[in-house]
Amino acid sequence: MYRRLNVLLEGDDDRRFFDAVIRPMLQGQYDYVETYEYAQKTIPSRMEYLRSTKAMNADYFFMGDFNTSPCIAEKKRHLVETYKPMLDGGRTIIVVREIESWYLAGLDDEGRQEFGISTNHHRHTNDLTKEQFEDLMPMKFGSIIDFMNEILSRFRIDTAETKNRSFCYLMDKLEARSEEA
Repeated sequence: MYRRLNVLLEGDDDRRFFDAVIRPMLQGQYDYVETYEYAQKTIPSRMEYLRSTKAMNADYFFMGDFNTSPCIAEKKRHLVETYKPMLDGGRTIIVVREIESWYLAGLDDEGRQEFGISTNHHRHTNDLTKEQFEDLMPMKFGSIIDFMNEILSRFRIDTAETKNRSFCYLMDKLEARSEEA
């Protein structure tokens, strides 16, 4: 049976993370995995993408940043309400706080030392913001993208699961999906 996964992501940083960390884990579970960056798209365009995803019986995940929501449940409720009836809350993953928190979560103590980041600084990354992440970037990097790519080359899933609750939640969801297959 042909299995397809469509993943709705906010933007470039989310896609870069997904392609480096998550996509390799999905090999063998799906015949085709597609990402859709929705940040620059209109709500009707997003709805149409969800509608076509459902029409082809594709599996999907909708990933969104927590940002300034009062709680994860409220952010999920808001997203499900916005994309009603196309979006299922069980297929919605909230990144707490922002995708940059997942990047830093996967950097083990050795990697942190290489970048000059204190091993006690942001030990758990649940509340890390984009601005805090950018402040951690060593001067040797020409851009934040270079810094992110270097982190991804050292990314440790097992480390990230212990440092970020929402990343651990995603891993649990993916594991449950693989057991269903």
